[in-house]
Amino acid sequence: MGILQISGIALLGAMAILLLRELRATAAVPVRLVTTLVLVGAAVGLYAPILSRLHVLFSLSGGASLAGAVLRAVGIGLICELTAGFCRDLGEGSVAEGVVLFGKLEILLLALPLLDELLKVIGELLK
Repeated sequence: MGILQISGIALLGAMAILLLRELRATAAVPVRLVTTLVLVGAAVGLYAPILSRLHVLFSLSGGASLAGAVLRAVGIGLICELTAGFCRDLGEGSVAEGVVLFGKLEILLLALPLLDELLKVIGELLK
């Protein structure tokens, strides 16, 4: 799918949500969820070529061991941002901030082994 199709789906979904919000507020939430899932599904289709190219680049640079952690961190960030945006749309700002905080802490936890490796390399360079 191209950007024109995605934009069309997003605009149709947004208009349907606006109309349903006025006519029947409870029906707007499932339409919002379906529209979001369609957009996420289309984005996942773009993720595979990006993933393979990044894996090649990390292999060429000698950082293949870091590729998994970096890609997981990007995935965590994207999932948290999408979830937080959906929670904000539902009027739950505090829940959204909790999701963002948890995502940041999970990325930090994921980065700790990388930080250990970096400090070892720096220590060896200083000797």
